[in-house]
Amino acid sequence: LSIKRRALPLVPAYCITTHKSQGQTLNKVVIDLKLPNETDDIAAVYVPLSRVKRLTDLVILRYFDYKVLLIKPSKSQLTEIERLDKLYLETQTRFPEWL
Repeated sequence: LSIKRRALPLVPAYCITTHKSQGQTLNKVVIDLKLPNETDDIAAVYVPLSRVKRLTDLVILRYFDYKVLLIKPSKSQLTEIERLDKLYLETQTRFPEWL
């Protein structure tokens, strides 16, 4: 008796949201940068792109509009960046020996 079996090669995997992946370093990532039209959150693009250490560990699932990479920070994000810049300068002035 001779038996041949044919099937699609399936590899176990899982998915997580961009929010869930924040703070993690992942081995391999497949991301979809085709975002819903109403999404203008820079984190929706930056976070998944920055989860791997090497570009070779990143696969972009499908064509996406290059404009999603050009999303500008919101007003509140700019305010926070300003606050952090001021805090950085104050810390340098206060603790010069730490430089």
